[in-house]
Amino acid sequence: MDFKKLTPHFIAAGLLLLVSLAFFAPNAFQGKVLSQPDNDKARGIQTEIKEYMAKGESGPLWTNSQFGGMPSYQIYARPEVDLIRPFMRTTFLWTDVSSVWAQVFAAMLMMYLFIAVLKVDWRVAVFGALGYGITTYNVDILEAGHSTKMMALVYTPAMLAAGVLLFRKKWIYGGGLLALLTAMQVYVNHFQITYYTVVILGVYFVVELVNAIRNGDVINWLKAVGIAGFAMLIGLASNTGKLWSTKEYAEETIRGGSTRPSQYAEGTGLTKDYAFQWSCGVCESMSLLVPHAAGGGNNENFKGTKLFKALDPSQRQGLGQLYYTGEQPFLGTAIYFGAVIIFMAILGALIGNSRYKWWLLSAGLLMVSFAWGKHFALNFVWFDYVPMFNKFRAVTMSFGLGQLCFAALGALGLSAFLSDEIDKEKKQRALYIASGVAIVLCLFAFVCASPTGPNDDAIKENAAYYKLLQEDRSSLLSSDVYRSIGFILAAAALLFLYNKGSVKAGVAAIAVALISLVDNWGVCTRTLTADRYANAKTVTAPPPAQAYDKQISQDPDIHYRVLDLARGSITANGTNSYFHKSINGYHAAKLQRFQEVVEKYLGNDLNKSLHILGMMNTKYIITPKGDVIPNPEAYGHAWFVNNWQSVPDADSELNALANLSPRDTAIIMESFAKSLNGFQIQPDSTAKIALTAYHPDKMEYTYTASTEQLAVFPEQYYPPAKGWKCYLNGQ
Repeated sequence: MDFKKLTPHFIAAGLLLLVSLAFFAPNAFQGKVLSQPDNDKARGIQTEIKEYMAKGESGPLWTNSQFGGMPSYQIYARPEVDLIRPFMRTTFLWTDVSSVWAQVFAAMLMMYLFIAVLKVDWRVAVFGALGYGITTYNVDILEAGHSTKMMALVYTPAMLAAGVLLFRKKWIYGGGLLALLTAMQVYVNHFQITYYTVVILGVYFVVELVNAIRNGDVINWLKAVGIAGFAMLIGLASNTGKLWSTKEYAEETIRGGSTRPSQYAEGTGLTKDYAFQWSCGVCESMSLLVPHAAGGGNNENFKGTKLFKALDPSQRQGLGQLYYTGEQPFLGTAIYFGAVIIFMAILGALIGNSRYKWWLLSAGLLMVSFAWGKHFALNFVWFDYVPMFNKFRAVTMSFGLGQLCFAALGALGLSAFLSDEIDKEKKQRALYIASGVAIVLCLFAFVCASPTGPNDDAIKENAAYYKLLQEDRSSLLSSDVYRSIGFILAAAALLFLYNKGSVKAGVAAIAVALISLVDNWGVCTRTLTADRYANAKTVTAPPPAQAYDKQISQDPDIHYRVLDLARGSITANGTNSYFHKSINGYHAAKLQRFQEVVEKYLGNDLNKSLHILGMMNTKYIITPKGDVIPNPEAYGHAWFVNNWQSVPDADSELNALANLSPRDTAIIMESFAKSLNGFQIQPDSTAKIALTAYHPDKMEYTYTASTEQLAVFPEQYYPPAKGWKCYLNGQ
């Protein structure tokens, strides 16, 4: 092994490590962590599962910690010993999910590997790696606690590198690497990122097919694609248990489609409205080049603005949401690729290696168009006809893959400009065009910017404050337009000096990388400030029980559920699960039947739906003010009904709940009622049924009755073929 050849790569890795450590210094050196609300919610809904694990169990397969019950393996499972896990843990230097510095370092290292495989100078590869690591997209997902998303993004560039190796006829290296990386990416369990990764690889295969046809080398193309497919199948097969259980569960969720005839037109998968709820407006995506093109995001504090200074500290809560002028429900951080990154990407499109530039350009634009969601007509075609596209929501996460493509394309542009293979006149012409296009795009932000935002009504009543808000928006936009132009001109000037022979190639590469880093670093730290970090024990500790939690916990009943409206809505509150078996919860894939009941009945006026909550053994309701209200319609652990009624379909079943008297009557869909044909209930006023032992996986009841009865259990239904079983006297 020639260690001299490896030395630059070790230097590059060291530089990337230093940048990550410096950027996340409180996390790396002080042991502080980001609050990461999604991870906090996850810890909450895992509470019941971990309680049983602490008793020495391997972990229940079901939990009542959220949504009235769901499979636990979609929330938390004890790490099993397998061959993938050690490789995955090594990628992240054996740290946990709170070590954000390690995750970003791993992402940059994998990106460096990808760009190095494209045969560019190591200093140029550092530029591209930094452009993938220090980004507002990564800051946004790390602050939110989307850890599995970040971990999946780590492996994407290395998987692309493996694909490139295959088309260089490195069958063993490319195939083996792709199999291992696929296995690790699937293992971290964020399938939407894996899906987008496969799409980008698919674009590459198409580009290579065109090259193969031109060069008469289709046989080797078939061989490369065949090995890639086989390698990825191996990676998938090594996660069979995870994939199979997820597929099995997904069929019962909002991603599997509804059983209601009125919803058949939507097919299987999410509804379009839900899938495209977070769609970035086309003009809003100007923030990729000009950070405040759409006003900014909720996580930015906007210190120094006129409105900030005019408001009292108590009025500044959620100030960032007022500045936002985009079309999404809300925005944590404006996604900014970087002015220098986009400038270099344009240069790459002009003079980069043609074998790769069309791939990266088309894939990057495709990822951006995915993020436009409902604002781009072609996405509805993908939704209707492309397999699995309708299984995913929050399409703006494709920006993370778009960042990868444009950073890599920018590296190709910088590499081509610093090479001796292109004459100086052609490079100079490309430099003028690229800088001109980038600057015009920056100025176009003025045309695209909206003067109003979706949350203006919250401040319009105060004319003075609203005027300050509009002035701030205009000032922030102008400042960022000229800021981006400044960074573009700085990078262009360096390349101009290089082309004139005043600066060496290596110095120019490092200088451009540094300018790009300063650009992105400055925008990232608008939201990722020192006060975002906190003591690890404080962040990861369960929140203190409130007075209403303590009041409810005095109930000796072994099994009941709580609806908590003090901490948030039904489907965005995982904190309640720290203390109670909960109707609330937080999960991307909710059981379809439960979600339909929530949407139809459990909205604002709960007084009309107390009987429905009672059907789910909801014994207590915590009001938004923190008052505890016992549910007068709670029916307990199980009960006998005097009547039952068959309905033809799931729509009828759902509609019948409105006026149902659950204590007396059960509504059963025809497909489930066949076993009751001819059955007549003989009322028995002395009949009783009671829960005698509770475990999430096994609940035991005793009953007494002089005649055959029909019992109703307030538990979430799950198909018997998938594990839900009911036994009577052991049968």
